[in-house]
Amino acid sequence: MEQRKIRWGLLGAGEILNRWMNGAQQVEDMEIVAVASRSIERARKMAQKFHIPETVGYEELLARKDIDVVYIPVAHTAHKELAVRAMESGKGVLVEKPAAINAGEFQEMIDCARRNHTFLMEAVWTKFFPIIQEIENRIGEKGIGQVRVVQSNFAFRNEVDPASRLFDPKRAGGGLLDVGVYNLHFSRMILKKDPLYLIGKASMDTDEHHLQIDEQAAYIAQYDGGELAVMGSGIRTGMLDTAWIYGTEGYITVPHFWKPTRMLVTVGNETMSIERKVAQRIAGVEDEGYQYEIAHVNQCIREGVVESPVLTWKDTMAILKQCDSLRADWGIVYPQERESL
Repeated sequence: MEQRKIRWGLLGAGEILNRWMNGAQQVEDMEIVAVASRSIERARKMAQKFHIPETVGYEELLARKDIDVVYIPVAHTAHKELAVRAMESGKGVLVEKPAAINAGEFQEMIDCARRNHTFLMEAVWTKFFPIIQEIENRIGEKGIGQVRVVQSNFAFRNEVDPASRLFDPKRAGGGLLDVGVYNLHFSRMILKKDPLYLIGKASMDTDEHHLQIDEQAAYIAQYDGGELAVMGSGIRTGMLDTAWIYGTEGYITVPHFWKPTRMLVTVGNETMSIERKVAQRIAGVEDEGYQYEIAHVNQCIREGVVESPVLTWKDTMAILKQCDSLRADWGIVYPQERESL
């Protein structure tokens, strides 16, 4: 007897959905049942573009019994509320990164997942690319030796737009939560532990725009074996999105480390290139790699687990605590956090 497909609902119609859906279309073990948004017009456009059967409001989508799991692609500040509502409706949740704006919010989400026995995972797609396993295989005796330094930057140059969430403290704008979390997740993924110390500096209010968010930032983590992670992020400065993993015997270069398909392994005078291109099943639809995390969620839903064994709640909580620590040093408090004090 053929298994039915995993049924998804889209709880939001943010811009990233345009990219995520290119991955969803590559996965045979799923169907998109409906899309919801605060703006029905935006949801209709997404439904028309991607041939999604129904456009509904949030309440209607959450009330449906024919949805196993929802994807939440909305502004950071709405993640917790929508995730909790979905899990209380008995639905699994894949929520865009960052899973919440702080560790306290994410703890509420974990508690809700446990209480309702529903799946919950942050959409850190990087972890599921096939090249990640290749990287891990070349750390240690058979490759670059013991890791001593991880270096990465993820930042882009955006002109100031007061209407954009990137520049709005009320929507948890700034570089750290938008792209900096990739640096932190990548370092934890490679070193497999949390730092003893994490320090950094953020540039804020640097010009006539008086932006009260981290325009750009640099931060360093130190670990119990003396290892270092050196990182940079920002929304006002473009930086090369390459990661370097330096070991005792050589180093690994990972271009576009947040969506990696290629790596260069250098040991001594020899450099080896390894590539794992993203599979494309549908002509004219190019997926950057979202299919991997989607397929993993489908597997978790089928197995009835509430927590991914690959991207655990502990992983997400660790990164949010690191973000909280950095923001505390920088004096960045989002308005809704002040209200809850």
